[in-house]
Amino acid sequence: MKWGVFSDVHSNQEALKSVLDHFKEKCFDGYICCGDIVGYGAEPNEVIEMISTLPNLFCVRGNHDLAVLGRMDLAWFNDMASAAVRFTQRTLTPRNLRWLQDLPPRAETPAFTVVHGSPRNPAEEYLVTVQQFHDNYQYYKVSPCFIGHSHLPLCFLMKEPVSYVEFGPLKEGKLLRCPAGVRSVGNPGSVGQPRDHDHRASCGIYDDEARTFELFRLEYDVLSAQRKIIDAGLPEFLAHRLHYGQ
Repeated sequence: MKWGVFSDVHSNQEALKSVLDHFKEKCFDGYICCGDIVGYGAEPNEVIEMISTLPNLFCVRGNHDLAVLGRMDLAWFNDMASAAVRFTQRTLTPRNLRWLQDLPPRAETPAFTVVHGSPRNPAEEYLVTVQQFHDNYQYYKVSPCFIGHSHLPLCFLMKEPVSYVEFGPLKEGKLLRCPAGVRSVGNPGSVGQPRDHDHRASCGIYDDEARTFELFRLEYDVLSAQRKIIDAGLPEFLAHRLHYGQ
C-alpha cells in the first residue's frame, strides 16, 4: 500500500490543499497525519474538514491540538502561539472540536507507528538528535515510526541489534529505504509552517511493500495564507514567517 504522510498543517488551508492534490494525483491507499492540525494559521475548521474526510486515515494529536482542547498549559507556548490557540478555541465548530478531541496520542499498525513528538513523549519531545533516537528505541515496536513536531524533514536508521545510526535531513527526490530489520524514524516536515528555510509545503510518500519513503516539496499560495492570518487578527509574524520557511 502507498500512504500519503504529512504533519504540522497548522490551519494552513492553502498548503494542505496543495499537498492533498498531490496525493490524489498519486492514487494513494491511505493517509498518515502526525498531528498539529491546528494552531498558528487562520483556517482550523477548513483543514479539519479536509483531513477528517480522508479515506483510511491514521491521525494523531499534537501539542497545539491539545492546547486548543485545554489539555496543555499555555505557559509552555510563546505569546504568538498562545494567541493562535485562543483564536482557534473561539473559531472551531462543535463538530470539529469533537473530532479533534477523539484523536489518539499514537497509532500503531502492522506496517508503521505514528506519534507527534516522539514514541516516549508523544506530545512534547522534539526528536532531533541521535541520542534521542537511542533513548526512544524501547518505546515503539513497529518501524518506520513517523513523527512531526520539529517541522524539520529528518530520518534516523539503525540496524538491529543496536548498531551505528544513520541520521540526516530528508532531501526532496531522494528515495529512503527502510528495510526489514532496520529501526527507522521519519519526519515528513511541516505542511503549513516549514522551518528549514524552504517555504514550500513538505510531505512524503511511504510504500509499505517496497519499504521506501520519498519526500516532496510543493508550492502553494503563500500570499493568500498570509493575508488570511492578518485579516483574522492573528500576530503578523505568523504570516511573515511563512515566506521565509522558518
